Amino acid sequence: MKRILVVSQRNSCRSQMAEGWLSYYGRGEVVVDSAGVMPTELDMFAANAMTEAIIDISSYKAKGIPQVSDNEYKYVLILASDIKQVLPVFKGNPRVYEYPFPDVVALELKEEEKKKKAYAELRDELENFCFDFIHQKIKPLM
Repeated sequence: MKRILVVSQRNSCRSQMAEGWLSYYGRGEVVVDSAGVMPTELDMFAANAMTEAIIDISSYKAKGIPQVSDNEYKYVLILASDIKQVLPVFKGNPRVYEYPFPDVVALELKEEEKKKKAYAELRDELENFCFDFIHQKIKPLM
């Protein structure tokens, strides 16, 4: 089993969604963790958007980097801008990839429909990214 760590700013949205997708597409081949530089709590708009896609992340808990730093990872995926420089050196010399995705939480959208749309778009972008990552790095399509 290959281990993947997904890192974002708060571990409330992007990294949690990506953890759900990577676990789904990589089932049986990967163990996926997510963590944040300054963890808060799971964003329920993110959880609801994922539920609409049949992936339940509602039980996921936000974690900080210290909670996962003892694990050895094959890959570390950084989904937020400007956090790579504050991350520790991870055990096992993992391959580190930076793929910044929009921070929909920071947009502070007030209209619920616009907010739902932004989360759904992020969910779909992350699904495509995770599908491609798994099939390029973990288990190639035949």
